[in-house]
Amino acid sequence: MTREEVYAGQLKALGIYEEAFEPEIKTLAQLERELTRAKKAWSATAPKGSKPSLLDPHYGIITSLRREILMHRESLGLTPKALRRLRGATAAGPDEASLITERLDLIAQRVSSYDEQADADEIRREWDEVEAMLE
Repeated sequence: MTREEVYAGQLKALGIYEEAFEPEIKTLAQLERELTRAKKAWSATAPKGSKPSLLDPHYGIITSLRREILMHRESLGLTPKALRRLRGATAAGPDEASLITERLDLIAQRVSSYDEQADADEIRREWDEVEAMLE
C-alpha cells in the first residue's frame, strides 16, 4: 500500500476525505519520501559508531522537511488541531428548520402522553414559541 493510499484511507476513516485532497496527499507523500532520503544521507555523514552532527547541512534540510510535512498534515486534517478545525468547518450547526422540527416532534410526543393540565400549559407555551419562530 502506498503512502498516498494510506493517507486517503486515514482521511476516509475520519470522514473528511474529499477528492480535491489528492494533490495535497501526493505532495505530503513525496515530502515524506524526501525526508527518509535526507535522514539516510545525514546518517551516512557520521563516522562509524557515532551519531551524525546536528551542524551538518543535511540536518537543516531534515528540519525544513519536517516543518513542511507538518504544514501539509495540518492542511489535510491529520493533526488533532486541524481535524477539529476541519470538522468545525464542515459540521454546520442545526438550522432553523431542524430546530422547528425538533420542537414539533417534542410537542407531538408530549401531546400523545399528557395527563395533567400542567403538561398542556407547557405544550401550549412551546407551540407559541414555534409559531413565533415561523413569523
